[in-house]
This record gives sequence, C-alpha cells and structure tokens, in this order.
Amino acid sequence: MKIFNSLSDKQEDFKPLQDKRVTIYVCGITPYDTTHLGHAFTYISFDALIRYLKFQGYKVTYTQNVTDINDRDKDILERAREQNIPWQELAKYWTDKFLEDMAALNWAPPTYYLKASEQISPMIDLIQKLLDKGLAYRKNGSVYLDISRDKGFGKLSKFNKNKMFKVAQEFEEDLACIEKRNPLDITLWRAQTPDQPRHIPSFNSPFGPGRPGWHLECSAMSIATLGGQIDIHGGGIDLIFPHHEDEIAQSEGATGKIPFAKYWLHTGTVYYRGEKMSKSKGNLVMVSDLLKKYSPNAISWLLLSHHWDKSWEYKEQDLIQAQKNVEAVEKALASKGETLERNTQQFTKIMDQNLNTPKALDFLLELAKQKKELKKFYEVLGFKI
Repeated sequence: MKIFNSLSDKQEDFKPLQDKRVTIYVCGITPYDTTHLGHAFTYISFDALIRYLKFQGYKVTYTQNVTDINDRDKDILERAREQNIPWQELAKYWTDKFLEDMAALNWAPPTYYLKASEQISPMIDLIQKLLDKGLAYRKNGSVYLDISRDKGFGKLSKFNKNKMFKVAQEFEEDLACIEKRNPLDITLWRAQTPDQPRHIPSFNSPFGPGRPGWHLECSAMSIATLGGQIDIHGGGIDLIFPHHEDEIAQSEGATGKIPFAKYWLHTGTVYYRGEKMSKSKGNLVMVSDLLKKYSPNAISWLLLSHHWDKSWEYKEQDLIQAQKNVEAVEKALASKGETLERNTQQFTKIMDQNLNTPKALDFLLELAKQKKELKKFYEVLGFKI
C-alpha cells in the first residue's frame, strides 16, 4: 500500500512501526457548532482508511480528541458566554450532535474518544517533562516551549520564518506577547490572570492556575493512549501549521523519539460557492440538513468520490448523482453473483494506490452492472447495508 505523506511530501510504501499493528491519531472537533460537510469529509476519509487497514488484517488503535477547552477564548468560551450557559453544557450539546451525525453516516467510533477537559493530568505531565529537559520555560505562571531548541522546527510545513509569523498571527492571540522569548514559542500553559473574566475556567497545576495550550492536548492524548511514536497522524490540511508543527515539537521534545508520527495525512478543503466552507463566510453545508433530503449512504458516496488529499467544491448535482449511484449499487446487492478472487485483487490494487476511493466507487458501479457480488467491498468503504 502506498500513501501520501505530508512529512516527506511524497507517496511512500506504508510500513507500520509494528507488524500488522497500526496506531492512528486524528484531530477532532471543537464542539461549538454543528457538523458541516468539511468535518465529515475528514472523518469519513479516515474511517475508510481504518476499515481498509482492518480488511487487510491490521489491528488498528485509533484516538481522536474533542477540543472542549484550551487557551483560546474565541470558540466555545465566547459562544457559551453569549448564550449565557456553562461552557461544559455547550460543548456536550455539540459533541453529541456531531456523534449523532457521524453515526448516521455509519462512522465507526475511535478506540479512544477523549475530551481535553478530562485529560488535564497527562497534559501537566508532558509540560513537566519539557521543563525538566530545559526545552520549556516559565513566566508569570505561564509555560512556553522554546522553539529555538528544536532545530527541525518547520519540517512538516516547510514554511520559512516569515510565513510562520504570518500564519501564526491568524491563530495566536498573543503573538507579540512580551512574555515569550520568541513570538513563535508555543504556549503550553496559559496562566490565570488577576482580571480574568468569570466565563473563562482555570485548572490547578504545579505552575499555578490556568488552562492548557491548544496544541498541547493532542500531543498528550496521543502519547498517553498510543505511545511515544505512532504510525499515522491526521487531520485537515489547515492544521499543518501551527497545530501539527507544534505537536511535533512538543512530542519529540518530551519523548526524544523521532519521528513522532511516521506518516502525516491531511485531507483537502471543501469549498462551496467558490470559497472555503466557513461560518464567517456563511457558506456551511450541514450534514444534519443533507440527511433530511438524502440517504446517509449517498452523502458518504459523495464524500468518498473525492480523493482524501484533494480539495473540492460541493455541488448539489453531485449529491443527486451520488444518490443514483447508491441506488444502483444497493439494487445489485440483492443479486447472487459470485465473489471472485480476481475482484478482491482489483479492489485492493485500487485502494493500495493512496487510498483511491473515487476509483473504488467506480469499481463498485462496474460490479453492479455485471451483477457481481460486491457486498464486502461496499462494507469496507463504510456504507451501511
């Protein structure tokens, strides 16, 4: 099997760290709103990968996080304040909605599905390791990772320093914070301030009350559940920098194991009306709305008809065609054709080429026309029968 690795920027033969065992971490949602098609594209793409790996005989351990708390205030904390409800209540509501939407799409839940707010202890342990190694420093109750100590910083994004500064400005509220030795130093722990608004929570730590940095949670949860090195780390392409770059610095700094993740897989961006699907643009297509009109399998077909590492534009006519394709395949499922070994070989040959789900769907349609047995291939791709 060949897979495109963002770290090397090329397709590579897939060889896990342990024979027939695969560890995967995929960055999860920030639960302050409902599931849109961009979210679903990422998680259904990884669902297909995991199902295919299991089909090929691998034992897969898969962790995904829920970012219900971090050092950034714009999302859950501000939304909860605006609605005058506890942030925990808002986070739980939208997490449940996400799981409901994904269950409708027959998404198989991860081995570990963890909330950041319930994983403060492993985060504190990770910070302490970085401090003990002299890779992080404390300032006024906050803790920062010194990126000057990491000579490989930037190896995933391949960004130069100027581009790093420019992109980081969009994410980091405290880019020019005078406490940091370098504006790109990573916030591991943000201290509670004397004038901190009541809607912003704090957690106890050896460094003082505060809350964890955004990037820290994924490093801590991955190490705690999957070990110091993993096979695959995934997420949307927009997370490459700063989030995933910072994860590498934190994780490799703490464990000394390089690489933190052997393969980095990043899904493409979903566009609508010519622009990236975004709340600020007002062009979100919600899974819950699509489910009112189309079958779950039709939505999954639409998602898998686009290659996982390519960006694409949502058009409703494509979903209409996906519904027709699903109906044609499901009509053929009732046939009693034989499953030939040759069909399995063709299917695996297609999927082994960088998880080529669009071509795999074409193969299903061809089997349907020939009235050949295709149930097991349909199930491998995650469709509900």
